Amino acid sequence: MPSISISYRDLCGLLGKTIEIDRLCERLGMLGMEAEANGDEIKIEIAHNRPDLLSCEGVARVLKGFLRIETGLPRYRTKPSNITVEVDPSVESIRPFIAAGAVSNVKMTDDIVASIMQVQEKLHASLGRKREKASIGIYDLKTIAPHVIYTTTTPEGIRFLPLDFGRELTPMEILHEHPKGIEYGSLLQGLPRYPLLIDGRGTVLSLPPIINSEDTRVTEKTDSLFIDVTGHDERAVNQALTIIMAGLGERGFTLETVVVKYPKRRVTTPNLKPSKLNLNVSNAKKTIGIDLNSKQIAKLAMAMRYGVEKINGAKLRLLIPPYRCDIMHEIDIIEDIAIGYGYDKLEPTLPKVLTIGERAPIEKISEKARRVLTGLNFMEVMTYTLTNPKVNFDLMRLKGEAVEIANPISEEYTILRDSLIPSLLLVLKKNRRNPLPQKIFEIGDVVLLDEKSETGARNVRRAASAVAGEGFGFTYIKAAAEAVLRELGKRWEVKASSHPSFIDGRVAEFLTEGKKIGVVGELHPEVIIGFELEHPVSVFEIDLE
Repeated sequence: MPSISISYRDLCGLLGKTIEIDRLCERLGMLGMEAEANGDEIKIEIAHNRPDLLSCEGVARVLKGFLRIETGLPRYRTKPSNITVEVDPSVESIRPFIAAGAVSNVKMTDDIVASIMQVQEKLHASLGRKREKASIGIYDLKTIAPHVIYTTTTPEGIRFLPLDFGRELTPMEILHEHPKGIEYGSLLQGLPRYPLLIDGRGTVLSLPPIINSEDTRVTEKTDSLFIDVTGHDERAVNQALTIIMAGLGERGFTLETVVVKYPKRRVTTPNLKPSKLNLNVSNAKKTIGIDLNSKQIAKLAMAMRYGVEKINGAKLRLLIPPYRCDIMHEIDIIEDIAIGYGYDKLEPTLPKVLTIGERAPIEKISEKARRVLTGLNFMEVMTYTLTNPKVNFDLMRLKGEAVEIANPISEEYTILRDSLIPSLLLVLKKNRRNPLPQKIFEIGDVVLLDEKSETGARNVRRAASAVAGEGFGFTYIKAAAEAVLRELGKRWEVKASSHPSFIDGRVAEFLTEGKKIGVVGELHPEVIIGFELEHPVSVFEIDLE
């Protein structure tokens, strides 16, 4: 979970009253935020689905409601600014979306500067997915002409002085020389043109999503701000802007909208109007296990900073704050109602079921196998079920198919493994500099393609072991596998076999009633080298089901 650090003094100032720090931390815990105080600093862990709480302003806002200092929907008044952002068609294939806003009557303090920098950084890492989906730029408004242009430039097409750097650089030079360019340059690497934000006078505001210009730096004398968010995900772009603007609104600053002119449409941002969602009171009562009427539920909703537009019998028409991008369904509101009521006030009850829970049979079998291997001085490891074709097939000298991930977030994890052995070899690879012998095992699931299964695949629980080092060949690893089979009460026979991953004549299958239940042997030198190992490795893998 992301964590933030805020000032106790600043938090009390936003709350409008001084509350004992220990009590604040306790209340934050009841809101699902783990807090720890150290002098004036409060460190808070924030749930990943609540980016609106990644600032002191957001924390103060939710505390105001929970402590009944101020309840109901926060209202953010905006007025039009004289600023427009013209979007050049060239950004469409580079970084297509932008949202912007302005803030005036700003009174900069050290706490406010720290809060702005922190929420910018945290939103980049979470909602912005390390600046790919959304990145934020904050500028001194008085250094910018009202007409802003969001366009592109060639890698060597312009020179400007980037923030915290001693000389002017081209965009390409920024990617290779500036610390932020080195850190985030991969987002632009290989593109024919780079995004650029300039004003009507030609002053460079920033090279999104990398770095701002020194000419537009925010200082302690800044009294008005221009904020932009660019990215590939328009929803994330607008959410990030809304969260920052709403937070500054909590400070009492004046919020101003900006007109964004795309080639074929015009958008006014930010949109700080609430959305609407119905809540069935009976669903809330049943889910939480409380007996409250509609008006009482409405009061709890207001304590969690919702607005109540209408109470119609057993239904509430609620107004959702614009910064609550996590609210998608009725159940999300019900969760907040439970928090507002207080988890500490809920009375635990036994579920009305006629059965008593117990460990699944496969878990009992797994535990027995685990004890056997531990008794043989093997060390248990736990690895990922996700892998990739190179590890699962290529390095094992195999060809085959596996269950694929529809939208993988990394090239390392694109399929579900169909064997535990490659996972064990990755562990040995990471520990190859440690003393030998190394004896490890894993008990876990593999996923096999199965046309007869409803989902086209099925999970199989297996046990696998690997030994790296001299003197632990076929005979040793076969004896270890047979010890497991014997303790599980299985009857088996061993049959010589051939397998691309193993040395010929040093591999066998375990059979039960003619059905293959496992494999054992010494790995082929090409497999060992492929995993960057330098010593013989013997392995076995058996089905536990």
